[in-house]
Amino acid sequence: MTAVTRNAKVAIIGGGPTGIGVARELVAGGVEVDLYEAESDFGGVWNADAACGRAYESLHLISPKFNTQAPDFPMPEDYPPYPNHRLMLRYIRDFARASGLYERTRFEAPVQRLEPVGDQWRLVTAAGHDALYPLVIVCNGLQRVPHLPDPAYPGSFAGEVLHSMDYKSGRQVAGKRVLVIGGGNSGCDIAVDAVHHAASVHHSTRRGYYYQPKFIDGKPTPQWMMELGNKFPRKEDTLAYIAEVFRLAGYDGAAYGLPAPDYPLDAAHPVMNSQILYHIGHGDVVPKGDVAAFEGRTVRFTDGSTAEFDVILYATGYKRDFPFLDKALLEWKSGIPDLFLHSTPRNHDNLLFMGFINAAGGLGDGLKTQGLYALTYARALFGRTRGLEAFLKAKQTDNPDIGQGYFVPSYRHLWEADLWKLLAQMRRYRDMLAGDGAREAMAS
Repeated sequence: MTAVTRNAKVAIIGGGPTGIGVARELVAGGVEVDLYEAESDFGGVWNADAACGRAYESLHLISPKFNTQAPDFPMPEDYPPYPNHRLMLRYIRDFARASGLYERTRFEAPVQRLEPVGDQWRLVTAAGHDALYPLVIVCNGLQRVPHLPDPAYPGSFAGEVLHSMDYKSGRQVAGKRVLVIGGGNSGCDIAVDAVHHAASVHHSTRRGYYYQPKFIDGKPTPQWMMELGNKFPRKEDTLAYIAEVFRLAGYDGAAYGLPAPDYPLDAAHPVMNSQILYHIGHGDVVPKGDVAAFEGRTVRFTDGSTAEFDVILYATGYKRDFPFLDKALLEWKSGIPDLFLHSTPRNHDNLLFMGFINAAGGLGDGLKTQGLYALTYARALFGRTRGLEAFLKAKQTDNPDIGQGYFVPSYRHLWEADLWKLLAQMRRYRDMLAGDGAREAMAS
């Protein structure tokens, strides 16, 4: 182990899109960065061949190119509206290279321990790094440890059990009877992919969903929705119009015998899939309600029906996981860290968590805003500014509206936010942090 060194730098843990985006803004703003990545190259969940990879062979983006790309680093012109995972990985690495991050990154350096030492953090890696940092930004990603139904379904299943993180190719389920559990984007995408290989595919969901096509009027659907602008006087009128267009386009789940959603169109993370209802309509995917119990290879559903399966594939999300950090160092609520703006611990002033929130928009909409928030915070912290003092008081008492209470009450929506409210609040508190002259320095 090398001797402990003290750095006037920011440590960033994680070389996925968020870690790269945050590092890019810090470096551009004149803040020195050490980035630690457990794998041999950048990519995070898009690094399909690495342990952190969550991509399978046929995977494409569910958010379109126009709002996934960073605003100041557009994807190549020849990229399609919805790039595949290989193009996305190439883009991420090009983004890191153009930002000068390869020379600032310690690869194959998984962080083993992060512990407070006075007003700093001691960071220790498996590669032998041992250093002190005045500010650490954790960007190790949302998709770490599988989240399974809790409580577990009664009984036990005698066949093969997978999680979406294990799914790499439809060949894994070739000739098998498959039950996909989970109605989000991963569950729908994997069910659609599996029909080309499996003997049969059933899809279990617990509630009704709004299914959105990837294109409307020849445009990516999010772009079409954004271009509606203020066409209607009320949000409710806009949502009603969108729902009617989706219905006429054949994307009303109730028309296929699925339960109708009992919540507004924008009260859940959107399911962007042009094929799931198509395959349900053609009998390739058999929709089922929630699971009641397992009995060997037999699955009993809540409607009393049963079916035999060889494979259960859980597409039920992920848990937060910070194996390098003592859990007692964070404040927790409902199984996730209780962070101000989903980024800033109330009980630590020199630790940030970026990328731990979801919203109905592409990566690019929030990437630069998060990076500038981290940059402004770092400048205020290092300068011990009046803006920092105001912010540290505010994070103890404020409860900013980011739309959290509007969404369906599920585990997946504990970190869902209204994108535009979130971005507005992050800009508001960034202005607070920059309140004593740092704002002018940022503009220079």
